[in-house]
Amino acid sequence: MTIEGARATTDPVLVSVYNSYQQKWLGPSGWQPNKAEMPARAATQDGDRLRLIVGPDIVNQIEEDTPIRIEVGGTGWDTYWPDDINAGPDEAVVGDIGGTGAAPVAKKPTAEIVEHDPEPLDDALTETDSAEVEEDAGDYDDEDDEGEEAWDTEDDTERRPRWKLLLALMTALVLAAVVANYLLFGMDPEPAPQPGPDPDRTTVVQPDGCQPDDLAALQNDGFSAVAGKIRDCGSSLTADNALRYVEQGAAANDPEALALFGALYDNGVTDDAIEGTIGLTFSDAPARAAEYYARAVAAGSDTAKTRLEAVCRRLLLKSDTLSQSAREDYCQ
Repeated sequence: MTIEGARATTDPVLVSVYNSYQQKWLGPSGWQPNKAEMPARAATQDGDRLRLIVGPDIVNQIEEDTPIRIEVGGTGWDTYWPDDINAGPDEAVVGDIGGTGAAPVAKKPTAEIVEHDPEPLDDALTETDSAEVEEDAGDYDDEDDEGEEAWDTEDDTERRPRWKLLLALMTALVLAAVVANYLLFGMDPEPAPQPGPDPDRTTVVQPDGCQPDDLAALQNDGFSAVAGKIRDCGSSLTADNALRYVEQGAAANDPEALALFGALYDNGVTDDAIEGTIGLTFSDAPARAAEYYARAVAAGSDTAKTRLEAVCRRLLLKSDTLSQSAREDYCQ
């Protein structure tokens, strides 16, 4: 990239790129509304010429034939991005070789298994009872019929096994859990209250005839009818909506649409309704304005002829390549 009349004032040289069509500045993450400065890879001063080498962080984000403004050291130059610059490879980023970049998966904690000695089923079984059982067992081996006496079962009802108590407790807990689950999740929750209308919010009333269908129907009557209605609609239309109709008129080679496009690039001419009220305007680009004015004159616009002469006088004061080309093409 060679820039006439530029001087390298910083090391590295900082470059700002402005998209005249989108009205945005180029930043590390793409086009943005705020101005940003990006370092050039290398810079060589050759007299009044500054030769810059920029990397893919700038080249890969600009499309061919885009109207741009390049600023270095506070001085700017208007041009079009050429169509013979190929996009370079993206810059390498730091990362593990062959890795996926994903964080290691944490292992699940393991639970420690603790063994407990089983409790006796019957706490009422005492050492005395054990002795009696052994004695009865010895008597059972004898041939004497008296050794066949059964154990005394009079206290069985008082020695109820503990597992029955545990079973009853578990049943009660299950029932309590079922009831709690029903109370918490079984009943339908009350619907959340819906927000009411905001009394401080002003409703924009669309004037009659400003709907997209209404404006589209006027295209059959020519761009003059559409342009008049756009100006009447004013702030009820967005800049993008208005631009769409101007572009359609210019594509149809309508002289008024072409002249309006030239005015949007010409800071010497202001359309109060289009630029002031609706907000549709571009940065000053005399070379681009001359192109649209010349096309409008060729289509039969008398107004564009006077404006083209004024823009050509401005181009005589500029020494950049884009301005010189515009003078040769449109100001002869």
